[in-house]
Amino acid sequence: MQHTRPPLRPRRPQARAVLPVLLAGALLAPAAAAAGAAPAAARAEEPARIDLVLDLSGSMNQNDAGGQTRLAAAKQAVSRIIDTAPAEARLGLRVYGATYPGRDKKQGCADTQQVLPVATMDRAARAEARNRVAGFKAVGFTPIGVSLREAAKDLGADGERRIVLVSDGEDTCAPPPPCDVARELKGQGVDLAVDVVGFRTPSAARAQLKCIAEVTGGSYADAEDGDSLTANLGTLFRKEWRTYHATGTPVEGSHVDCASAPLVAPGQYLDRFTGGRDLYYRVKKRPDQQLQVSATAVAEEGYARGSLITVSAGPAGDGEPRAWLREFEQSMGWANIISAGGRSKPGAGGGTPAPDDTGCIMVHNGVTKDGDKPMPVELLVGIADKTTRTAGARVPEPRTGADAEGGFSFNSATPIGPGTHRQSITVGEAPFWRVELKAGQKLTVRAGVDIPGDFPGSAATGWSLDVYNPQRRRALCNADHDSTELLAGRTGHVERVCGPREITEQDSDGYDAPGTYYIQAQVAEPDAKAKGIVVPISLTVDVSGTPRPDTGPVFHFGDEAARGPMPAPSPSTGRATGHQADDDTGGTALLARLAPALGIGAGVLLLGGIALYALRRRNAS
Repeated sequence: MQHTRPPLRPRRPQARAVLPVLLAGALLAPAAAAAGAAPAAARAEEPARIDLVLDLSGSMNQNDAGGQTRLAAAKQAVSRIIDTAPAEARLGLRVYGATYPGRDKKQGCADTQQVLPVATMDRAARAEARNRVAGFKAVGFTPIGVSLREAAKDLGADGERRIVLVSDGEDTCAPPPPCDVARELKGQGVDLAVDVVGFRTPSAARAQLKCIAEVTGGSYADAEDGDSLTANLGTLFRKEWRTYHATGTPVEGSHVDCASAPLVAPGQYLDRFTGGRDLYYRVKKRPDQQLQVSATAVAEEGYARGSLITVSAGPAGDGEPRAWLREFEQSMGWANIISAGGRSKPGAGGGTPAPDDTGCIMVHNGVTKDGDKPMPVELLVGIADKTTRTAGARVPEPRTGADAEGGFSFNSATPIGPGTHRQSITVGEAPFWRVELKAGQKLTVRAGVDIPGDFPGSAATGWSLDVYNPQRRRALCNADHDSTELLAGRTGHVERVCGPREITEQDSDGYDAPGTYYIQAQVAEPDAKAKGIVVPISLTVDVSGTPRPDTGPVFHFGDEAARGPMPAPSPSTGRATGHQADDDTGGTALLARLAPALGIGAGVLLLGGIALYALRRRNAS
């Protein structure tokens, strides 16, 4: 399906249809500290507690899982979950069929044990978990229903809870039938869902396991060998660990004017929209410097049609500051995030002196009104001059294979190079990757998805591919101006292609700045029946052309961005491992560790809406 470009403005207007994908991340507590306070990350709500329930019945000893036993494949898959879980993940482990090898049904059907309590994954917890998994044996019955009841107890009675069940067959201990147990748990009114991986399961067992997932609002995936078990199990866990969290150093912008606003230095800040009030900040910028400002509003629910966010900056005292930069974005349908950002121009256009070199940033709130809940707003501020260019920029090493699984925001986007990368995602996810590009190079991205024949799609089902430039601006994908291809009931292999697009020094559909480009792929499907279905995807990146010397600006986003090593995010989550995992939610340290000083925007997970047209209109005047 093609969408024509509407005649909005003479300066490169764009319109694209984007379908809804992804659950919005948890909203944060209100920010209270001033910008001058010590950097402190604003925390999200606690993540869901997850209990992994693993089948260790005798059938797991069969040697039909891609050259190894099912048990060996399960150990491999669970070990990867343990190794890649972020430190703040609250994870427990229960097994069944692991201790009683006899034939007494009463004893065999009581054979379920919690081997690891639900707890955060610190170093000691990981070590203990690895030791337990290494010693697993598969000997007994398959008491799925009983184990689900006990797993619900493991998770406690409050907060969001999930059970992830891995089984290779039917319950051999019913009653209670496991699907009845699932209904019982759901009927208790608690926030509990069960995700299920059927491991080489026959059709009767598959129906039973799918029922467990469906009645609790969970997801189901099949696995035929060790690799697919590892991938699909990891995909289900990522749903809890890769949602978007607004982050930054807490700040309270003025609702009145710039004279009463806090002074912000380069870095990332977290504020909030309240009522219909705009936000003001003061910022230092010499005439020889360039300024980058980006703002992102994160909604708990979709925006109303026509919601608008505007970012502008310039000398204070002239009403709406706009002499340095002005950028805005409008929602024509609904969206969970609206993001706008821009850079001042070098020379006269962006070098207008301000009194005492202090200017004003204004973030216009065309989103919330009186009576609405406060809405988190991320503010990113960067400066470029000769000193930032001299300092240079660090680029993370590209990753390959399983380590190249996409992250779920700009912050956690996975660095990759040219080549083909494969993984599985669930409907409702939109992974991000990042590619480093230089002036003169050309980027081509091809993304493919395999839609199963029984996929419960609707008229709005689509396969979406987007490219974002270093300014956190969506770049034009192709000449059709489409970012999403509606499938209209098609199944099988579907591909989208962006490019080839050359990185130039002129404004060329968003490809005018060397640096980090972001790639996002997603299956867009609003129907709840499809959410959580696992589909394999492939991403092929080609970088061609001869690089030219880079003479453009290098932006600095805080002191930390210019010093210290950049940690390697964990393979499956894209987050820093060990003690660095907490930094994933922290202010300028976040920018320093996860974005080189190349004008990269802070993390924003862009969510679409049914027939959403995002209209980005630039106006530097």
